[in-house]
Amino acid sequence: MLPLILLGIGFGAGALGALLGVGGGVVLVPALIFLADLPFGTAVGTSLVCVVATSVAASAVHFTRDGVSIDTAVPLQAFAVAGAVAAGLGAPYLPVRGLYIAFAVMLLYAAWRAWPRPQRAATTLQPHPLVGRAGAGAGGVVASLLGVGGGIVFTPLLHVALGLDFHRAAATSVYLIGLTAASGALVYLVRGDVAMPLVGPTMLGVLIGATLASAGARRVSASWLGRVFAVLLIYVAGRMLMRGLSGA
Repeated sequence: MLPLILLGIGFGAGALGALLGVGGGVVLVPALIFLADLPFGTAVGTSLVCVVATSVAASAVHFTRDGVSIDTAVPLQAFAVAGAVAAGLGAPYLPVRGLYIAFAVMLLYAAWRAWPRPQRAATTLQPHPLVGRAGAGAGGVVASLLGVGGGIVFTPLLHVALGLDFHRAAATSVYLIGLTAASGALVYLVRGDVAMPLVGPTMLGVLIGATLASAGARRVSASWLGRVFAVLLIYVAGRMLMRGLSGA
């Protein structure tokens, strides 16, 4: 039954990842830990391989609709990849309980930033270029340490800090996720921290979910997506915080 369960989870993760620009790792990592009983590091590596599929499927659709802001993404991608590779190499030397707690705290912060707020008057202030570069590097670090592709950082960065509307921020985030996830996944593959028998059914579900969700993304309210995103992050944060504090 596990392959069928992973197929379904992959479908949901791919759909959410494509709609929200998070890659689906926020669903995949806890699922692989709690359902497949994988160690944290192996769950992260396996998730990163599957997250690449989300990016490829969703970006193929978004590019045909000019949904990706290439002018914004290109200056950031080198910093995102560098962060992903550096964190992937250093991940084995970090305490696992600390990573669980860091995962939970990061998700709660992202949920707070993602929750829709009343529209405020537009500002003429432009963020410093270092904000985008530092944020992209942080997204790469988060991607490799926690297996989420970096979208947890990229979507709020692009939407809140760099001013893209939510749909365009999510599409651009999905593009960046492919680069960071592939870079991080390569490090985990070389180290042997990927459960290859679980990749097939999970990735198939991710590809189907991401493709279908990307095709209909523009029909879904950005405000509704923000609320769903925030609730999902809070739930996953609670589960991961319990695991980290209990030391299980």
